[in-house]
Amino acid sequence: MIADETVEKILTETLANPAEMLEALREKLQAEHMLKVTKALQMKEFHGMAISAQEREAVASDKYKQAVDRVVTATVNYEKQKVEMERSRFTLEIYRTQQANQRYNI
Repeated sequence: MIADETVEKILTETLANPAEMLEALREKLQAEHMLKVTKALQMKEFHGMAISAQEREAVASDKYKQAVDRVVTATVNYEKQKVEMERSRFTLEIYRTQQANQRYNI
């Protein structure tokens, strides 16, 4: 059985306060955008080469790799928040089912 305290915690901390999830989404979107900016800035450093060579050099740069790492980290954090939110919703559904079963058995 899921305790009433658990449900109360979910309602007050997880579902009622989406700030953490929104912050994780903001970081993810910002990191994705900065990946494009980083690539463009790195390509600019190789302006004397063909476009394909500029792109190759930019993607191979340490700055681009760091930007990719930021995207990965931000995406993982956001996905963790989504999983936690879904887990909370699932727990609430189980609780509702348990409560309905108890009312039925009374």
